[in-house]
Amino acid sequence: MWSRHMSSPFRNDDGSFIKGANAEEARLHDNTLKGRAHHTAIRLPDVIADTINNNILRLTSPGRLRTKVADIYQSVQKEQLQSAPTNGIEANAHIAALFLQDYAHCYQVLQELKKRMGPSFSPKRILTVGYGPATGMVALNEVMGDTFNPEYKDAYVIGRENREMKKRAKIILSRQLNEQPFGEIALEEAEEVAETETEDALTEEQAPETPEYVGPVDTTRIEIRTKLRDSLPTAKKYDLIIVNHSLLTKEHHFPRDVDVNMHMLLRLLEPQGHIVLVERGNSVGFETVARARQIMIRPESFEKERGKVPRPYIKGSSIKPQKLRHVDQIITEEHIKHEEKLLEELDKELGQYHASDSDISELEQTIIEKYGDVSEDDLKFEFEDDKRFEVNELGDPTLGPESVDYHLEIVAPCSHHSKCPLQLGDPKYYKIPSHKHRLKFCSFDKVVERPKYTMELKRGKKLATAWDKGAEDGFGFDTMKKSQVKKLSGSGRPGGNNTESGSFTYLIARRASNEISDIQKIEYERVHNASSEVDLSNPTNWPRVLDVPARVKNNVKLTTCAPSGNIEIWQIPKSLGKQEYHDARKVDQGDLWGLGKKSVLVKNQLSEKVRDKLDILSKTQKKTFKKEQRKKVWKKLVSQSEHDFENDIVKFSDVMATNLEQTKKYRKQGQKFDVDVSEYDGK
Repeated sequence: MWSRHMSSPFRNDDGSFIKGANAEEARLHDNTLKGRAHHTAIRLPDVIADTINNNILRLTSPGRLRTKVADIYQSVQKEQLQSAPTNGIEANAHIAALFLQDYAHCYQVLQELKKRMGPSFSPKRILTVGYGPATGMVALNEVMGDTFNPEYKDAYVIGRENREMKKRAKIILSRQLNEQPFGEIALEEAEEVAETETEDALTEEQAPETPEYVGPVDTTRIEIRTKLRDSLPTAKKYDLIIVNHSLLTKEHHFPRDVDVNMHMLLRLLEPQGHIVLVERGNSVGFETVARARQIMIRPESFEKERGKVPRPYIKGSSIKPQKLRHVDQIITEEHIKHEEKLLEELDKELGQYHASDSDISELEQTIIEKYGDVSEDDLKFEFEDDKRFEVNELGDPTLGPESVDYHLEIVAPCSHHSKCPLQLGDPKYYKIPSHKHRLKFCSFDKVVERPKYTMELKRGKKLATAWDKGAEDGFGFDTMKKSQVKKLSGSGRPGGNNTESGSFTYLIARRASNEISDIQKIEYERVHNASSEVDLSNPTNWPRVLDVPARVKNNVKLTTCAPSGNIEIWQIPKSLGKQEYHDARKVDQGDLWGLGKKSVLVKNQLSEKVRDKLDILSKTQKKTFKKEQRKKVWKKLVSQSEHDFENDIVKFSDVMATNLEQTKKYRKQGQKFDVDVSEYDGK
């Protein structure tokens, strides 16, 4: 048994895996392992989970907290966007409802960024932006480890009334070791703690339990390295910016909010820095990220370009490109080509002349015999070595008038810089109820383990039941029997799991180097890009798996976002190869695929004709929605009893008059009069 184990081709002599962290990864190809995402369920550290439970959530009544959390879930389901809490109870409910999944999504994306950049990834100046308790910074601290020691860390907590959320952010961050003020001694202690972490975990079970403190925390006495800000800075530059669910405030502000916020953030990004965007995995979140991607790389301006050459971001460039008019150019490309042609003809004529004329060669030979060979000093000008003249040496290369000193490239998840094949340009199209085109968007799922506070939270009738979204109360209690509702109260969490899954969409972009040589290299690659093929040996050009692979008999179908800029279904049959077929069956959503394909099926994109139809359907659906809303209001009015009409006729007439004044026809009719009809009292 032992000899068979030692002879395994996937293990070293000591029994450890040659590659990978487990037996499954040890059997994968190097390319598959390189493109593999973080598959294991994410776990929130126990010390942070206990702090949230004991020092934040237990300060609020459980019933009141569950009601607020239910309201947040309903709001997110309806608006598909997060909003800023305005008081302490709302801040607690926000953390209870959204922090766990937001943390898991940020952790997953930052893990990929760290893997793509390699061991040298260590940002020195960090900024996080979001509604929550500096969620991006909490996730980054866990990804980088206890000895993470950057120059400065800033966290912008969005909201005018953000004082309560900043207090909670301070409490959560204070439980991380790399948030303690670092000195030389403190850094050595942190390294010792990191080395003995495993031993402490083993002895912790044997040690007697100490009672945990439950209650409020005085945040004025807490010192952390992260500076919690009320606004974005203007003078600082960052090499890592994390934006968490905060690019868009209201759906009807799309795309203006995204454009303005992206321009504000990109001016803070320094050369060779990264910006990370994380949004909810719904249609609004996807279109928000797709719009931000469009702003950064402008795919519509480079339709013929292939690969992932960094794109110019003109608005952030300190040098604005100046394109000369054709009539203003002193020397054009046509002039250069014409002169090159004349020189070629002249060289041919001189070559023929020298070949046919032998007198010149004899004369030249006579001169050499009489005066000797020509030296380098004879070729110099008379004033070349004269000290009275100053000779200027060639300076450093400079950029031309059409150059830009700000370039961006997409790191993940896109494998190309073409137009996003799933982007529609507006979230409104996804709300059209009935049409034959199934509109899909790019999103990924992540499983996270539930800590104790979420298990306790999602108990009872409000958060443990499957909600009926179409019900009038949003929960579906009005359609259930009273006996069923009564059974749910205090019955624990029926059907609850120890894990939960949430979807997210994201984007990682990198600003290119600002050196003149690097900018000239980018410009050269752009000029010579149209005729070159995509380098599939580079992991950045590998296709991204967008959906769970379809495993059929002797074949695997991968739905991918391909480097061609299309959504393609790659066929990986058994005949392609044993290793390829084995790895294709182990691939999951979000992975990169680098082992090729046998055949491919390209999925069609929506045509302009279909988009025009969607515009018409969207307008029709909007009118229908408003009509239904008016019907609901009228139904409530006419369903009043006779008793209400007799006793509260004044209130009823006020409601009718208010609805009349809000109509478009009434306001348009009032423009014909000299007085404001909304203030006219009948005199």
